[in-house]
Amino acid sequence: MHTWTWAEGAFVGAHAREASGDAASAGEGAAPFPGTREPDGVRGADGAWVRVSVGATAEVDLDEGSPLVREVLRDMPHAAVSYGERDASSACGIVVVPAGMGRRREAARFAFVLRPHCLALVEDGPLARPLIERLAAEGAPVEGPADALMGLIRLLLRDQPALLSEVREDLELIEEAVLEGRERPNRALMMEDARRMLGLDTFYQGLSDIVDNLAEEGEGLASPAERLRAKALARQLDRLATRLEALQQYGLEVHSLYQESIDVHQNHVMQWLTVVTTIAMPLTFITGWYGMNFPHMALFDAAWGYPAVIVVCLAIVAAEVRFFHRRGWLRFGGGRPRRGRRDRRRGGDAA
Repeated sequence: MHTWTWAEGAFVGAHAREASGDAASAGEGAAPFPGTREPDGVRGADGAWVRVSVGATAEVDLDEGSPLVREVLRDMPHAAVSYGERDASSACGIVVVPAGMGRRREAARFAFVLRPHCLALVEDGPLARPLIERLAAEGAPVEGPADALMGLIRLLLRDQPALLSEVREDLELIEEAVLEGRERPNRALMMEDARRMLGLDTFYQGLSDIVDNLAEEGEGLASPAERLRAKALARQLDRLATRLEALQQYGLEVHSLYQESIDVHQNHVMQWLTVVTTIAMPLTFITGWYGMNFPHMALFDAAWGYPAVIVVCLAIVAAEVRFFHRRGWLRFGGGRPRRGRRDRRRGGDAA
């Protein structure tokens, strides 16, 4: 088990210690999570100290601790959505980072147990520990365990605006490819972005649940200043969720535009087939008529009969093509391709 300690809001140090099987008593000085003793560390002069402990599931005794904590820790390996709960002496929950964020191919998760002077994190993968190390390395002020938990959430959200911008750029490229009609859009990228946005939707909702609990029901675990910062973090999550919702709507419009382009292409093919069939119909009638080889048929015995039939067929085709062209039946939306957004922007900048 690794422990990071803050005193007077400043990072003091970190050390590792083996987990003990002796469970501490419940209450303010209880063990960070069941089955481990609270490690020795530095305490501030006025008691303003914060301790963050990170351990693995194997170091936790699931038969000890409050029923809520035991339930959360048992649910941690299988959780798909982040959430937070509160009991009389602590707050606990699970943070689930969906697949597709950063370089993660699979979802990562950690459980947390928040008490007045300590925050315990339980994980089976490299997620919580690197976040705590970044938080300590950046020298972020941590006034309480709630501040430490919100610091982890802020680190998780730091790259979200850039990620959403990347998704928007992908959708713009797909839209341009569909509008220009010169190349097939990347359907794999389209589906990947759709799955990514679905995962981010549940991610933001779960984190909002955790932060809202701290802001509204964090009395005894978070100071008034920490609860105000939790409300500010909740507003940040709301802004990200609003932007994500706009991107999801934009993605639906791009997908609808793509389906419309497929329908238009199929209609063009059917129109061409219809025109070709209409042109070939009188020719089929002529060849079928003369293919019956009845005696005394016109031009049947004449030396120039075969060339005459060829000329008649070519004249019929030319007349039909001229007629269809005048009616506009041979124009199937060819035209010049529309300019993409990037071309329009370049033109505007040049002007």
